[in-house]
Amino acid sequence: SSFCRFVVGTFGLRALFEERKRKKMPLFTLSANFDVEEAKLVGLLKEIVQSLAALMKKNPEYYMPIWSKQTMVLGLTTDPALFITLQSIGQINAELNAQYSALICSFFEEKLGVAKERIFINFVDLKGANTGNDGITLAMFD
Repeated sequence: SSFCRFVVGTFGLRALFEERKRKKMPLFTLSANFDVEEAKLVGLLKEIVQSLAALMKKNPEYYMPIWSKQTMVLGLTTDPALFITLQSIGQINAELNAQYSALICSFFEEKLGVAKERIFINFVDLKGANTGNDGITLAMFD
């Protein structure tokens, strides 16, 4: 019957929507003024992504961490420092950002010895219409 097709179609669309919702790719960009051996770095990035994904309630498969070494002077010194940008469609707000900041700063202080006061984080709430993935924009999340 048409009602059955409607119910099946609706639930199929709901499943597709929920899958797309989980795919809202957080971009995690880290700039550092020091080197980290690549194998160690890959392990650290995977570990922080798992922690962020749990806190952000997003699938860790869709995170894209990017690390780069930059010339960076903070407070007139070149002591180890990090500048981090966390971009996401949704899950960016004052309350959550405080939690992310605590997690990220503690993680890199413990794992790499970067003092928390030398870690700066920029949080960016992306609009889906301005974000593309898999040949489409993610406007459905706006």
